[in-house]
Amino acid sequence: MTKVILLKNKTVPNDPYEQNFISNEFQPVFVPLIKHFHLPEEALQLFKDEKYLNKLKYIIITSQRTVECLNESIMPRLSSHQKEILKQKTIYTVGPATSAFLENSGFQHVKGGVKVGNGSLLADLILNSHENEDVDHFLFLVGEIRRDIIPKKLNGHGYKVNEVVTYSTKYLDDNIGTFVANFKSAGDIVEEHEQTWVVFFSPQGTEKIIEFLKDNSSYRLASIGPTTEQYLLDKGLTPHVVSEKPEPSSLLNAINGYMKSL
Repeated sequence: MTKVILLKNKTVPNDPYEQNFISNEFQPVFVPLIKHFHLPEEALQLFKDEKYLNKLKYIIITSQRTVECLNESIMPRLSSHQKEILKQKTIYTVGPATSAFLENSGFQHVKGGVKVGNGSLLADLILNSHENEDVDHFLFLVGEIRRDIIPKKLNGHGYKVNEVVTYSTKYLDDNIGTFVANFKSAGDIVEEHEQTWVVFFSPQGTEKIIEFLKDNSSYRLASIGPTTEQYLLDKGLTPHVVSEKPEPSSLLNAINGYMKSL
């Protein structure tokens, strides 16, 4: 059974990557690189202000970590009425996984998702959807570490974006040790089609792993998308496959397609 090392935190209670790979006879292994800490207070203060909440029209969420913060640290502290109002808001998001997470969490008007795979495309969708509309502001729930593509694009077209941090990120000290242990446990694989796959989901926390991989050749490399692919190329690693979309089925199809070509 081919091992797939997923450089990400396992989503709870169910991780779609784990489910997809197991059902297709792969052995998925999660190697967390970072730990997230919820920072709910600023967003909570806004959502408890019903005057603000009623005025708010649009929220942008691009991270599953933000959805986790909403579910675990914000929603339980809101009144039933406040929760109902919040779940009626239009939410713009990136990728099918975060979109599905939001919908499963009870948000009823989720846009973007499967149609857009990165922040630039999401910003374009927002601009096209609200052309000539008088929007007071977009509320962008973010992590402490984030890119500024969406705010820059929207600001450039005259829209105000209020960024509110909902979680912080800390690199795990021994992620390289955990990775090497899982990498080496694959054994001395001889058959090319059985080589261990290493999947990069983000540049965060990967520096030491990249250096390790440069000195080893018995693996296949996958990137979840073009941004991470470019990061790997800049670091001197060329992915064997790049997922067409940041979702489990696309990643699995890319890996299966490559393996069938051997």
